[in-house]
Amino acid sequence: MTNNKFSESGIRAAGGPEQRNTDPKSSADPNQRQSPDPDFADTGNRSPEAQMGREVILARFIRLCSAILSAPLSREAAALMVNRISELVRVDRAVLIRVSGKNTILAVTGGGAAAQDTSFADAVRAISKKYRDRQGAVLLSSDESQIAAVRKVQQAMGGTHILWLPLWLDRDSKIPASHVLWLERWYHVPWDKADVELLQHAALFLGHGLERSREGIVRSGKRYVRTAVMLALLFLTALPVTSSVTAPVRVVPDRPHHIFAPMDGILKELPVQPGQPVKEDTVLFRYDARVLDKLLDEARRSVASAKAKLVRTEGKAHRDPEARAELPVQQLEVERAEADAEFFANQRARAEVRAAKSGVIVLDDPDALIGASLQTGQAVLSVADPSLTKLRIMVPASDVGFLKEGAGVKIRLDSSPFRTFPAVITRIGFEIKLSEEQVPSVIAEAVWADEKPDVRPGQKGTAKIFGETAFMGIQIFRKPLIRLRTLIGL
Repeated sequence: MTNNKFSESGIRAAGGPEQRNTDPKSSADPNQRQSPDPDFADTGNRSPEAQMGREVILARFIRLCSAILSAPLSREAAALMVNRISELVRVDRAVLIRVSGKNTILAVTGGGAAAQDTSFADAVRAISKKYRDRQGAVLLSSDESQIAAVRKVQQAMGGTHILWLPLWLDRDSKIPASHVLWLERWYHVPWDKADVELLQHAALFLGHGLERSREGIVRSGKRYVRTAVMLALLFLTALPVTSSVTAPVRVVPDRPHHIFAPMDGILKELPVQPGQPVKEDTVLFRYDARVLDKLLDEARRSVASAKAKLVRTEGKAHRDPEARAELPVQQLEVERAEADAEFFANQRARAEVRAAKSGVIVLDDPDALIGASLQTGQAVLSVADPSLTKLRIMVPASDVGFLKEGAGVKIRLDSSPFRTFPAVITRIGFEIKLSEEQVPSVIAEAVWADEKPDVRPGQKGTAKIFGETAFMGIQIFRKPLIRLRTLIGL
């Protein structure tokens, strides 16, 4: 038979602290020897009435473990544990503690919210830091009273004896307990060795019961889900897929008619705009012709002066031998003046540049041309047939190795983001240039694979170029690995 004190302690814990010693003999003898250990009470001299049957203890313990195991949530299991632990031994207050985590205090006897910012919580954290790796029960001695928060708890309720009870799960010391019971007895009532041994054995079952609550099962289910997701991702990365790269694309005219500067000069007027349809002989741009007008006027005056002098010379030639000799020279002077006038007249006519064929104006920045100094042979703009277009793709230099002539391309224009147009690579350049995003790129050209869509030159979008078959993992992680290699220098 075991000590009947367990049953009495449960009653006293439910009804509040009472006088510990119920033995009449013990009360009558003031000189009775006390236990040499102040933290433990003497359990050797107890009357048969104070004994409790092992069957009763076992029955209460089974009921407690069953209730904890059947709790749907771990917080309900925690509340059951701290409120019913007094069915086994006397406990004036029980606190369930999480050894690691943000919220240390999980449940307290009586229920209610567990405050995490009180002096009691500070005491719990201090003791937890000291004994977190212990599996055995610990009676907090006077050494812990050096910590102010712990001392305050020990001095409360007329003197509090505290038992630190880890809910251990395995005898392996490398597996520390994740939860601990903080058990208190008030009014200087010490802990019996038999009670501590009983609780030490019960800790294993209570710990497993808490871990196997419904929330623990849900967490296990989440772990299984995460494992399944990881396996699925690994399977997907091993699937063979067609490798592809994406690059910015622009619709450009196919075989446009380029307009070059016919002479040196300053562009004064640009009467056309990008995308404007023009007909043959339409004025495209005009030079600043003030200098030419002045030179042409001077040349014409020179022609008139030379012709007048020729007439006078011809009149003198009938009677003046010198005039007759000067006559051929003057005729050459007239021809020279006329040639200069004709040259400046032609230059003046070329100051207006006209379209040689009908089409649409292709021009990037018209404002940049106004007042620009043009050199002879400089490309100024283009006139293109809007029904003839091709694609210019700026492929990043790191992706050029995937390109092959004849590769398939899917074009998605910004003006039609939900439509794709098939195309085929026809030419891959060699020179590296900066794209609009300042990425070193190579120019590749493509033509429409099917019937040419109704798109105008200048539209932008994204091209997806398809290559050979590769693993999906390589396709996904290729660029991040390139960046990582560049970053660490391998």
